[in-house]
Amino acid sequence: MAIKIVAPKAPSPPVLPADLASDLSLVQQHFPNIGAKISQMWGAVALQNYLSRVILDERGGRQGFPLHVLTALIRLHEHHATLMPEIDTGDPWGHLV
Repeated sequence: MAIKIVAPKAPSPPVLPADLASDLSLVQQHFPNIGAKISQMWGAVALQNYLSRVILDERGGRQGFPLHVLTALIRLHEHHATLMPEIDTGDPWGHLV
């Protein structure tokens, strides 16, 4: 009896406009783990939360990102937000706050 081992496929990279594709490439080049997570999570609401935590780290004692990488992360975050549906918080007056 033969055992068939199936290796998981690497996620296909998200389809992005050229300028954002270069932003993702820049992040992947300088911070491969973050770039991989962005590619894996693209299209999921969880990516918005992840990028928010990465960009605005509240743990303290961090060096921070180089400006060009930070700019790329912010642009990816902003573009991805346009793809996400509005999250209904159940508060009909929340838009007035």
